[in-house]
Amino acid sequence: MRYTISLLTLIIMAILSGCTSTAKKEPIENYVTHDGNLAIIWKDPSQYTDIESTTWLQSKFGPYLFSELTEELGLVTKKALGKNQKLDLMVTNVDLAGDVQPTFGASPDDIRVVSDLYPPKISFDYSLSQDGKVIMSGSEKIQNMGFLFGIQPITSQPFPYESELLTKWFKDKIQPKLVK
Repeated sequence: MRYTISLLTLIIMAILSGCTSTAKKEPIENYVTHDGNLAIIWKDPSQYTDIESTTWLQSKFGPYLFSELTEELGLVTKKALGKNQKLDLMVTNVDLAGDVQPTFGASPDDIRVVSDLYPPKISFDYSLSQDGKVIMSGSEKIQNMGFLFGIQPITSQPFPYESELLTKWFKDKIQPKLVK
């Protein structure tokens, strides 16, 4: 009887202590990339829709993706922005073109199947400033449903659809309004 009461007491204490414990929240990890007058904050990439790697370590793939996209957008912004102008982006979601599919043992890695069912999408907030004063800002959710239509150039770019999405946005939305 005494053994049963002790065991019952231990079980109740274990249950109550488990109910009162709180899980520690992981700190949100943001990445920051720069290229000339361009600065991009990649906000909480662990919550992005699809930045899944197929052949790389996932921990290395995210920073590689972010630096490549920053570099591609930077090529356009360097030519268009004046020395006193700065473009800041805070990316809140990325969905790479295509979808990662398992190979069911045919290959050690999964594959990314690129089709028009899975267009590239990027959501972000932006701010264009000149001499420290914001002259243009807003939020964008851009995607290219026709990214596979037309002639596809042969390129060595690792993320051609996403790079084109960002550079086209810049050329269409920001560049016409620039005053040097």
